[in-house]
Amino acid sequence: MNCKKNSFSKPDVIPVLDFELSEIMQARNQGNILSLDLEITEACNCACVYCYRYESEGAQPPAADELTAQEIAKLLTEAKEKHDLRRICILGGEPLIPVIREKYIATLKCCNKLGIEHVTFTNGYALDKETAQLLFDLNASVCLKLNGMNAQTHDALVAREGAFDKSMAAFSHLIELGYGKDRSLSFETVVTQSNYDQIPDMWRWARERNIVPYVETLTVQGRSQAHPNELVVSNEKLHVLFTRLNEIDHAEYGLEWEVLPPIAGGHRCLRYYMSMYVRANGLVCPCVGVDLQMGSLRTDSIKDILSSEVARQTRYINEHITGKCKTCDLAHTCYGCRGAAYQQGDLFAEDPICWREKSNG
Repeated sequence: MNCKKNSFSKPDVIPVLDFELSEIMQARNQGNILSLDLEITEACNCACVYCYRYESEGAQPPAADELTAQEIAKLLTEAKEKHDLRRICILGGEPLIPVIREKYIATLKCCNKLGIEHVTFTNGYALDKETAQLLFDLNASVCLKLNGMNAQTHDALVAREGAFDKSMAAFSHLIELGYGKDRSLSFETVVTQSNYDQIPDMWRWARERNIVPYVETLTVQGRSQAHPNELVVSNEKLHVLFTRLNEIDHAEYGLEWEVLPPIAGGHRCLRYYMSMYVRANGLVCPCVGVDLQMGSLRTDSIKDILSSEVARQTRYINEHITGKCKTCDLAHTCYGCRGAAYQQGDLFAEDPICWREKSNG
């Protein structure tokens, strides 16, 4: 890729994915975690039809057994002091929902005190002008949901009327404060049948505003299991779309990247080597797409979690994958989407959505 780490003048770096390969492999071999995905709450004010987390319909309240601010602070301190944690991605649910605002602010303050970068993934529904200022003051990078270029598409996918207008207002509040210039701003979407044709325009819209596009393929889990035929885009069409986005970047923005799933922009998900996913109740899994339990932060140390059988297999996933992913010439820097393979029954199988490996048998 043609990018500079932590440079906001080149709008092609997703803050979640910009570690060097040498850093990642060193972290794996030394039992460290450079990044951590933290589900700060199960509460959510939308009900996205493709949500990986929930199967039930409607917005979700906080769960009774969620980690407290004190437990999160203990996790972050242990991860920073003993395992070289550098960045967390704050997920939900919805991190900015008012009912957990105090815990959210405490988490960001703890990160700042420890010198941990943080990226908040939000649907933007509660991101008003005051909240935008709060995020800026707390040094938060932001990844904001955008599922379409119009209210009809966006609101239908998040199952909440008025969500598109809220999201666009949130972008305006953040940009007015300087996001996209000296503070990282991204938008996130998954490719579905209803937004497929709009994504090239969304991509350009973001590039023109120095917003990093985070466009990823859909993994059929959670709510999307109820209507996959209405959401899932074929591998062939995904390849066409990613190729088109690559052409736009090359011709219009001078950016170069390799066309690979599951994330457009040449970004490869290498979380298994240097990260883990912490659910709101403290249970730890390899990633949002794989619910195999590595342990619990309420009963296990991070060292013990990283020594679990699941962790040993996933952190050295390249030694266990099979099929064409194993023989692909990019196997040393890519292991495909393990969530997509897992949802089809085998964590170690070849990536079922990858078009590239089909020609490398």
